[in-house]
Amino acid sequence: MIGVIADDVTGATDVAAALSRAGLRTLLALTPELDDSGSVSADADAVVIGLKTRSMPVDDAVRLSLTALSTLQSLGAQQFYIKYCSTFDSTPEGNIGPITDAVAEELGVPLVLTTPAAPLHGRTVYQGHLFVGESLLAETHMRDHPVTPMRESSALRLLTPQTTGEVELLSLDVVRAGVDEVRDRIAAAQDAGVTHLVADATGEDDLLVLAEAIDGAPLAAGSAGLIGAMAMWHPQSEAEIPAPAPGRTAILAGSCSRRTLEQITHFQQTGGASYRLIAGEDESAEQLAERALRWWDAQPAEASALIYSSSTAAEREGTDPALGALYERAAGVIAAGLNARGIRRLLIAGGETSGEVIKALGTQVAVVGREAALGAPWIHDTAHGLQMVLKSGNFGDADLFVDVAREGALV
Repeated sequence: MIGVIADDVTGATDVAAALSRAGLRTLLALTPELDDSGSVSADADAVVIGLKTRSMPVDDAVRLSLTALSTLQSLGAQQFYIKYCSTFDSTPEGNIGPITDAVAEELGVPLVLTTPAAPLHGRTVYQGHLFVGESLLAETHMRDHPVTPMRESSALRLLTPQTTGEVELLSLDVVRAGVDEVRDRIAAAQDAGVTHLVADATGEDDLLVLAEAIDGAPLAAGSAGLIGAMAMWHPQSEAEIPAPAPGRTAILAGSCSRRTLEQITHFQQTGGASYRLIAGEDESAEQLAERALRWWDAQPAEASALIYSSSTAAEREGTDPALGALYERAAGVIAAGLNARGIRRLLIAGGETSGEVIKALGTQVAVVGREAALGAPWIHDTAHGLQMVLKSGNFGDADLFVDVAREGALV
């Protein structure tokens, strides 16, 4: 079994989708503490644990990640993967480096191969620099991310301050030279005391070379790209991928990413009903949610609709940074209120928002189904009868919200 520790909920669904796409029966757990009393099937090929460690204090992030590692070991995982965002969302203090170091130490692994490359999502690494499409990371909208602004494009320079170990590059020419050359370079780096080897990769074939070179390694790290390639070397069950049942869909958006903003605009322009959360002075999350739910109750009984707090960088300028956390808490309260009203289909946009929603709904384990968009699968919480898409802010085409609403239509 492959065990994955993901640093946020939408990242967990992204990597779960990659594993499922490769033919592995994949379960998604949304708590680091999980027993095997029937909630986790013994025939799972992979279990992904989605945490909310991306932006929490380092010590707490490490502690939760080690708890998740222990859980995965108890479930029978033999190979482990630290999944982080393909745009390397982090601060100079972490949490990517500290989590990887702690898990590596616990497993007795001296060197970890790592890469944020995910060519399917337009993320590539060349000469150690991370590109989003044709742009360097620091030249994209991620430069102004409200939680983790990314103003450096070198994955090596991003990772180095986060670890006490030595970070080196596995260059594209070595990767293109083939599996044996990669293995030789890894062995030489390990002998030299390197603890993190950042790999270049600009295409899927590069990831397949890396995956073959580390086949059987107990630990690797990166985005969903590398683990998707690694899954090709794992025995596959070719399990049937479930599809969601139709029904009224609630869309909750908190991501401020450009693509989510485009999805909101497209939904509105095609006639979709929407409500924007705007906090009044000293208004609580519960009060915000109550107003939003009153609006929802006034909508046609079978109509899907959107509730959002997403905003542009210009709109956020000069506002209280604490508003983001307030809106995330409100999203959780809203989701619980919608569930109480019988809503069983949810699309959530944004990692932090998804984390709050999952906590409010009490979802612990879900079966990974077909993808609503690349890297954004439907997940089925069978214990609560919920079907959800937990979408990273940048994922999906501009018409994703419209498509999901139409697919769920009852008429």
